[in-house]
Amino acid sequence: MRDDSRIENDIAKYGWHSLHVFPENEDQDRFTYSIGLSETYGGPEVAIFGLDRSRAHELLGVCAKLFAEGAQLTLESPDNRFLKDGYDVIFREIEREAFSEYLGTATRYFGDKEFSAVVMFFPDAKGRYPWEFGYKYLRVDEALKIVKPLRPT
Repeated sequence: MRDDSRIENDIAKYGWHSLHVFPENEDQDRFTYSIGLSETYGGPEVAIFGLDRSRAHELLGVCAKLFAEGAQLTLESPDNRFLKDGYDVIFREIEREAFSEYLGTATRYFGDKEFSAVVMFFPDAKGRYPWEFGYKYLRVDEALKIVKPLRPT
């Protein structure tokens, strides 16, 4: 069993912990996710695929700040609180079946406690999202496989 003292210390000190996952194979995507946002602020844990560790950590910090101020996330809707120049992120919920493989450390940390998790998706320069034809920005193939299907509009 791994020592979760650093996670516990970060959550006690900052309200959350950031975990960066490096791919083991070429066909996997790097990602960073939070542990503790649900426990501290009642929001979902947030995963960010494709960005470098420092930028992902910065954006998770924005999530923590917003949650601390009482803000909530709306799934599948453009959110302009994270990026500049008129670009919006979109949050999509992660399927519970993917938690053990993709959020294993969080799953172990929370034990029997329920938590939810989302992926923060970014548009490309033309405003397209990864599930839209022609998207060209971040590699997020794995993220698309673990989120719930879009609700019909």
